[in-house]
Amino acid sequence: MSAIWRLAAVGDVFLNRCDNFDAFEFVRPVFEACDIVFGNCEGAYSAKKNSTPTAGGFSLIASPDQARPLKSSGFKVMSLANNHALDASHDGLLDTCSLLKEFAIQPVGAGANLSDARRLVCTDASGRKVGFLSFTSVFPAGYEARDTSPGVAVMRAHTHYFVHPEAFGRVEPGADPCILTFPYPEDLSALKELVSAARDECDLLIVSFHWGKSVRPGDLMAYELDYGRAAVDFGADVVLGHHHHLLRAVEIYRQKPIFYGLSHFAFDMPGLEEKLGQARIEVLKQSGEYAIFPREGFPLLPFHPDARMTVIAVCEFDKTAPVRQFLIPCQINKHNQPVPVDASGDEGKKILDYMIGVTRHVGFNTSYSGNGTRFAGCAVFDIRPKV
Repeated sequence: MSAIWRLAAVGDVFLNRCDNFDAFEFVRPVFEACDIVFGNCEGAYSAKKNSTPTAGGFSLIASPDQARPLKSSGFKVMSLANNHALDASHDGLLDTCSLLKEFAIQPVGAGANLSDARRLVCTDASGRKVGFLSFTSVFPAGYEARDTSPGVAVMRAHTHYFVHPEAFGRVEPGADPCILTFPYPEDLSALKELVSAARDECDLLIVSFHWGKSVRPGDLMAYELDYGRAAVDFGADVVLGHHHHLLRAVEIYRQKPIFYGLSHFAFDMPGLEEKLGQARIEVLKQSGEYAIFPREGFPLLPFHPDARMTVIAVCEFDKTAPVRQFLIPCQINKHNQPVPVDASGDEGKKILDYMIGVTRHVGFNTSYSGNGTRFAGCAVFDIRPKV
């Protein structure tokens, strides 16, 4: 048995389409070449009609039949710690968990109660026990798991708005505020306990977070850095971030990768015109180019054109030792299928430039190089700390 094994990770996945286009047609060779495939299941698959309005007004609920392509997709673990997992209420969450298990996909980050939602999920890779914990910092009130009720595992953050006198040399009423975010101390303590306990039960530990602000390209909130780095400090080997609908930077922190934002991957949001109405859509358009509203030619993906860039993150290990991390650049086509692109072509260069730009924006010491290396027939960007 080879000691080399690979983890592939992608961002938001939710299938709700009327056509026959296989969401994973073009990425299946990559998934098949990896031992574990992880994704974020961003919605509820349930036949029940009891829905719970979300804070943003976008409910992601689909028939269980829509999830069937997940069965043969290659996913082994999927997070449900996100802001849409309870859109079909408690019953819908439990339906989704059961459906994933039926497909031999382990759900993580949600459950029948708080203990279940925080439960460590383990799977095997080349004889190694690989554990997963998953949390969300973005959620409508009431979606969090409680001691005796279903929900998602959360890592909360405080938000403080203030005017910094040094920014203007004076206190100026009405000035644009600075925004400071920081973890709840009690949640940070819980994270330490959960990660420390998990390390006793697995050979490697992957921690996933649903976090950040999707309408500010490239930005990372301070609490994302705090939680991501703390997870590594406490014992995580890889940190996977998602929720932003645009790619974010990768940080190599204490020789461990933190993928702050994997964007979405195969994320269907059909029929917004009918759900919202034209008046609401016009309001959304006025709120900025990165708002969610219908985009011509992309009926399932109502996001800014930059949101059509995505990646597959791959981490390679020799037993428990990290060997290599890389990104497989993909472009989402009009059928909402992620398609790997040539690193030297226009689309590949655009994604590479974008990753370099968002990394420079937050000041990380990370380099991405498309040096002609391929994996499963696809071009890759190797990730390394700058020297």
